[in-house]
Amino acid sequence: QYLSGAFGGPVQYDVKQMRPAHYNMNITDYHFDVVSELFQRASKENGVEAEAMMDAAVVVAKVRADVTTGCVVRMELAKKKNAQDGMDQLFQRLGGLDGVMAMIDRLYECAERDKRINMFFEGAKLQTLKRQQTDYIIATLGGPADYRGRTLEEIHLVLQMNDYHLDCFMQNMARALRDVGAEQDAVDEATVVLEQLRKKILFHHYKNNK
Repeated sequence: QYLSGAFGGPVQYDVKQMRPAHYNMNITDYHFDVVSELFQRASKENGVEAEAMMDAAVVVAKVRADVTTGCVVRMELAKKKNAQDGMDQLFQRLGGLDGVMAMIDRLYECAERDKRINMFFEGAKLQTLKRQQTDYIIATLGGPADYRGRTLEEIHLVLQMNDYHLDCFMQNMARALRDVGAEQDAVDEATVVLEQLRKKILFHHYKNNK
């Protein structure tokens, strides 16, 4: 609907709704770039001329801020909240030990059904993985768990994970938190904390794709 009006056709979308519509979507520049790339590829495959594709790319780029600002603002507010009030408050707002463990149970239910990433959540060692991940997440979110397992770099060495897979996992994490009753600001604060682990989780992916 937006593109129809933006490209000179019938106006079917109120551009003023773009920012509020995307405010609670965790869309970053990375995601916007991926969609833009797919848009360019689809245009080329459908015979759109190069000059027209460039003009279209300019039009699409104009809404980048409207699409991504919500995520940026929410994550910055979450970072400030964590820095100001500490991790103890976050852990308690997530329901304490019972709340976080319920979230992890729900997370595994979602991940095991998610065809995008369920290949990482199967096999004989699944329960061991879940137990170790539970300890790690509890400790990371400010809880009392004492994690003594392997480093994230070691655990993910043989897994062919990339940013897409981790984004899917984080999406399931946010859903699990909401499903067990966490408020949106607490979900954002937990997301910020766990997002800081990306470089460790994908260390070998980044190293092998320089």
